[in-house]
Amino acid sequence: MNATTERTVRTRRSGLDIIKRFVDVVTSAVLLLVSAPVQLIVAILVAINLGRPVFFAHTRPGRFGRPFTLLKFRSMRDVDEVRGHVTNEQRLTTFGQALRASSFDELPSLINVLRGDMSLVGPRPLRMDYLPRYSTRQARRHEVRPGVTGLAQVSGRNAIGWDEKLELDVQYVERRSLRLDVAILVRTAARVFARSGITGDGLGATSAFMGNADSSGLTEVTLAEEWLETRLAWLADKRVSSGVSLSFVPDLETTRNWFLAVALDRSRRDWVYLTDGGQPVAMVGLTGVGTPDASLYLYVNPDLHGQGFGRRSLEKLIIRAESLGVRRLHLEVKQSNVAAIKLYERAGFAPDVNAVVPGGKFAYIMSLPRA
Repeated sequence: MNATTERTVRTRRSGLDIIKRFVDVVTSAVLLLVSAPVQLIVAILVAINLGRPVFFAHTRPGRFGRPFTLLKFRSMRDVDEVRGHVTNEQRLTTFGQALRASSFDELPSLINVLRGDMSLVGPRPLRMDYLPRYSTRQARRHEVRPGVTGLAQVSGRNAIGWDEKLELDVQYVERRSLRLDVAILVRTAARVFARSGITGDGLGATSAFMGNADSSGLTEVTLAEEWLETRLAWLADKRVSSGVSLSFVPDLETTRNWFLAVALDRSRRDWVYLTDGGQPVAMVGLTGVGTPDASLYLYVNPDLHGQGFGRRSLEKLIIRAESLGVRRLHLEVKQSNVAAIKLYERAGFAPDVNAVVPGGKFAYIMSLPRA
């Protein structure tokens, strides 16, 4: 964030900021005192299970992107290539997973709150190398102090993708109030006790934020009921239906029932890709979100076949899958769909020799992140 923007934001400082800082200081001081015995026990357990040092200390960008040292309890082993402890998934132990699930690993961050590096509520502090990757809007997350918890964390944590997380961060900046902070803290406590949606906070085992790697020129919108008639028309078109296998007869009532059912499935994502002019070019989706393995589907507007929208849509979907932490991307394609097979192979998919698929189909797989 440049100096001009920083001065502009500072001029907006209000009574809210003063009250929020007062609450942060008092609350963090009290919580540090109350949690001291717990932190001592956790420190001992970390030393026993993971060794020393017991703290994870790393430079993170604070308000206006200024660096500070974030403190947490360690939850991962050191890198050890000989023992195969290389990736974050390999380094994260059962003890570390339990520590994260309890959120006890966050307790040392109260020191950051007391110092003024952080706030109790705000966008989570991410990595320094993400700063140049943000769009102008996404960079607004640094107009406030980073938080121990935030709006994105109580809206799905790692179950949502980077675009959604960063948009929620900006929405917090735009809507912030003491009432919203209280609501976020209450929802955070409920999630911690329920251990719901907790797999990390974007600092450890989740996939890296790649920034504006998407050069497709397409806009993504979540599949909504208003798009069902268009979806039905595409699937009824022989140019599409001849290349896909459907588990239901494509009529409007069945399509609506399908939509209502999958809308409740948190492991699934369905989107429509649009041109800048708002024309729908593809409908895509992922199943298995939240696990290392996900499957995709891709339907291209039949009136736009042969214009490169399949390639652009597939590239956008692969980047989306990577942002959601998918490690292996799967698909099935009819053996007769030569155009789709060429599309997938050119994108980097390889035949999945271990997959069992119905007759007349090929299975393909792609490992993420791509080399």
